[in-house]
Amino acid sequence: MRSYMLMTPELVMLATALLAMFADVLPVRGRRVAAWIGAAGAAAAAIIALIVGPGAVTLFGGMLRFDSIAVLARVATAGLTAAYLLWLAGNGASIGRAREATALALLAAMGGMLMSGARDLVVLFLTMEAATMPAYVLIGFDRGDERGMEGALKYFLLSMVSSLVMLYGMAFLYGMSGTTVFDGLRVTTFGALGLIAAVLTIVGLFTKLSAAPFHYWSPDAYAGAPAFSVAFVSSVPKIAGVVALVRIVGVLGPQVRGLAGILLAVAVISMVIGNLAAFPQKDVRRLMAYSGVAHVGYILLALAAGTPAGSLAAVLYAVAYAVPSMAVMLIVAEEGPALDDLDGLLSRRPFAAWAMLVFLISLVGVPPLAGFFGKLYMFSAALAADLVWPVVLALVFSAVSAGFYFGIVRAVFFGQRPRAVRVHGSRNRAADVAIAICLLATVLIGLLAGPLLSAMGFALP
Repeated sequence: MRSYMLMTPELVMLATALLAMFADVLPVRGRRVAAWIGAAGAAAAAIIALIVGPGAVTLFGGMLRFDSIAVLARVATAGLTAAYLLWLAGNGASIGRAREATALALLAAMGGMLMSGARDLVVLFLTMEAATMPAYVLIGFDRGDERGMEGALKYFLLSMVSSLVMLYGMAFLYGMSGTTVFDGLRVTTFGALGLIAAVLTIVGLFTKLSAAPFHYWSPDAYAGAPAFSVAFVSSVPKIAGVVALVRIVGVLGPQVRGLAGILLAVAVISMVIGNLAAFPQKDVRRLMAYSGVAHVGYILLALAAGTPAGSLAAVLYAVAYAVPSMAVMLIVAEEGPALDDLDGLLSRRPFAAWAMLVFLISLVGVPPLAGFFGKLYMFSAALAADLVWPVVLALVFSAVSAGFYFGIVRAVFFGQRPRAVRVHGSRNRAADVAIAICLLATVLIGLLAGPLLSAMGFALP
């Protein structure tokens, strides 16, 4: 019973997902009811996860343990899901099938929350699939859109192949160690075979995170999917993915020579491809897909440092990236996916325009916002590990990224679009509150990053 009490946040998410799924039979009905229920349940789960806090107790024979990093990921995942569903409650009438979208988002978030505490290969694989499978449906949410169905199919096929490769690597790790628990994995004496097993295992996580060269599904999948689906899939599940990668690398990195070099190579490739490919994009969904590839590169650079400071910085930046990234796509979902659709946003919706500016400069890494401190911690950890030239490259591409983000800013502030043109006419105040919450979080994570992390028991770099 004690184990299930520690899993209360996940159980709340599951119960809320089931309640939202069957919202049509509740006494109070309406298109937005499911989203309101989902937002309340996710917010409650975030609060409970914060109250429960970190613990040294392992659950189910060492398969799960919610330490400080897991608590950070659980709170961030549930909190972002609550903001997302609040936005959905404000736009549910125009989106349609909000009940299904709510249940899928809650189930994916629940899988991610469990994934952040996984300390066993089997649990990691199962929770990763639990977090990913609802995303397949969200990507293909518009069943009448051929591009969306094509993108969802690409995501599904590549994800399934990468999962099988990952499972193959896990089988090697089990064969070498005789256990699936992370703390018992021993591959030091197996040389090249240990490296092969480690690489096969992390390839699946590379694909889930859209790290180059395993990113090919994301631009097409995002471009064909509804923007509100992209807002969730491109941000919230990545927090748990980064935590899982931190766990695996933390265990195998010290034992496997060459793993840090592979992480560094993938980091550099991701930064180069992501930033350069984003420039010519005229669809904001594709632009943000390539932007996500670049940001995963920055995260892998911190992991390549192979230090606790680098691991903490990677998780912190995953959160600092997810908040503004999701908010940008929520605004795009209201206005339209093309850059031209954002023309004249300042004259139509001044608050959304200025919020968009804050989100974008946070992604660039401008102080004092969340993105700046996330990059500061990551690059500091990499420099402490003597990764000088990759950090210089990351700084250069961080500056380069301002170029394609400025394309969005230019459309928002200087584009010309008739005031009467609107994509979603049924948006209500709940959607604006969701954007405001993301804006507040982007600012506060930057201003209060140090005190918040210290209060949660982290040792800052």
